[in-house]
Amino acid sequence: MELKKFLEMQKKLDAVIVEKHYGKIEQKEFLNERLLGLHVEVSELANATRCFKYWSTKEPESKERILDEYADVMHLWLSVGQTLGFNAKEIEEAYLKKHKENYRRQEQGY
Repeated sequence: MELKKFLEMQKKLDAVIVEKHYGKIEQKEFLNERLLGLHVEVSELANATRCFKYWSTKEPESKERILDEYADVMHLWLSVGQTLGFNAKEIEEAYLKKHKENYRRQEQGY
């Protein structure tokens, strides 16, 4: 996955969306909306997988539908990162640091 490429693509899409609906407004003004959107998309992903519906016997939705929701989550995740001013290198470094910490936690019975 080329995170830098995806961040650039999302930045362009966000600019088109904001300009179309709001005109020339700073992207940072949309942090709350994007965070809420991310929460909603994660919830839609959970609905598609049915992972929390312990009371239901229905199967998850199709893999295609679940991937579509997953892609929506990625769009909003990238958008939030852009809004906060993160670049690909910073995100990758933070991920690797947290990944290492999570392994350490597992080893220590976290």
